[in-house]
Amino acid sequence: MLIKKDKIEERDYQKNIFESAKDVNTLVVLPTGLGKTIISVLMSDYRISKFSGSKVLFLAPTKPLVNQHYKTFFSLMDAVMNHVSGDIKKEDRKKIYETSQIIFATPQTIENDMENGTVDFSDFSLLVVDEAHHTIGNYSYVKIAQRFTAYSKHPLILGLTASPASDREKIRLICNNLDIKNIEIRSEDDPDVKPYIKAKLIQEIRLPLPKEILEISSGLKNIIVEQIASLQNLGLMKNVPVSRINRVTILMLQKSLQKRMFAGARNGYTIRGIIATSKILKLYHALNLISTQSVESFSKFAGKIIKQGTAKTDKELAKTPEFVDLYERASKLLDEGIEHPKIAETIRILKEYLNKDKRAIIFTQYRDSVDTIYSHLLKIEGIRPVKFIGQGKGGLSQKDQINIIKDFEAGVNNVLVSTSVSEEGMSIRGADVAIFYETIPSGIRAIQRRGRVGRFGAGRIFILIAEDTNDEGYYWVAKKRESSMKKIIKDIKANPESLRNDGTLKGFVR
Repeated sequence: MLIKKDKIEERDYQKNIFESAKDVNTLVVLPTGLGKTIISVLMSDYRISKFSGSKVLFLAPTKPLVNQHYKTFFSLMDAVMNHVSGDIKKEDRKKIYETSQIIFATPQTIENDMENGTVDFSDFSLLVVDEAHHTIGNYSYVKIAQRFTAYSKHPLILGLTASPASDREKIRLICNNLDIKNIEIRSEDDPDVKPYIKAKLIQEIRLPLPKEILEISSGLKNIIVEQIASLQNLGLMKNVPVSRINRVTILMLQKSLQKRMFAGARNGYTIRGIIATSKILKLYHALNLISTQSVESFSKFAGKIIKQGTAKTDKELAKTPEFVDLYERASKLLDEGIEHPKIAETIRILKEYLNKDKRAIIFTQYRDSVDTIYSHLLKIEGIRPVKFIGQGKGGLSQKDQINIIKDFEAGVNNVLVSTSVSEEGMSIRGADVAIFYETIPSGIRAIQRRGRVGRFGAGRIFILIAEDTNDEGYYWVAKKRESSMKKIIKDIKANPESLRNDGTLKGFVR
């Protein structure tokens, strides 16, 4: 046995799930914070012991999450384990695959090594797929699962997720792509789970926009209507009422035009349509920034277009007097100290609910918003903010991300201002308060955001909703999708045979 003595708390639901999953490909659906990782520890110990000399591959979508799982396993098991990434030389990765019992990695790293022959799956007896809801489309999980099943001498797959999907078709795809034959589901209402659920007090805060911001929003809407009219004058969407045209329909039109152009139709009509749709999408983005984010975010975006833009769409917008006027009005508001009410509300919440022992996470969609929120919090006594963003252009390295989380958990910083990088799977200790700076139209992401707070005690969650903006629509879309997801899970739990009967889960045996 590789598990260290007295390191794992006995929980019946974890043991029961393990017994069910230890010899058959299983998807585990378990609420955030209830120890899906512990189940994978039990599984790893069992498979390595059952098949002498075999190995375990643990996949997670991001490097910080990979590192987190590695640390958890390291604290619980006496085994040779390592994590690999593209930063490690190919020959060194190959040696790690050959000499380690448990390997942790992102799927992108494994897919690359799978293609170049660096990793051999024959001696692996368990593949753990964390955040398994990603196993659709072209995501690396799909290819890895297929290759693992084909080449492993003793293949077994364990998929883990708190939020599989909001429709049966996606659940079917996930299960088929992982060759799942067994589903283990627990909800917050199950009697063996309920004692371990931490209370979360959720408060929705609706904020009316001041007239100055409403005027800029109204101005942008007028420009959008004018641009849509220009689009229709080209002969595109001319029979569609303007009231039925929105960002999604424009995006679909743009994709259709791009597809036509790539197929060889590079005429003026198609190119002009692509430019027009691109311009309208930028205006929609500008509208979203001013109405749901901050005056500063809008000002930065518009200023970049007007002063630095080189694309045809930017040059046309920069020559649009109404757009330039709105940018100048936003700049004047900033000079006068007028900002989006979400900034003041965020500060109010933190002042009221933070003390020397409490910490908070603020979730927002955009890096510019992270910068804006962070700069305002720096001015507030008692608040020690830190920015937490992804690894893309101008982002944080994996090492920086890990150190930021470590400092946050230690109390060096007491507010984490984060993009979506911290939503998924991260176990961030000590987060007592969460502020959703905006709403998101995803039931899965809403669940993941809530899961980052109150993991080890009661938590408070505040959802900021700017009235009469996308915030309100997205809020209800996410609630509907989450409700649909819960209903599907409940139906599967009550009647597992329904999955086999309607063809949703190929080979379902339980």
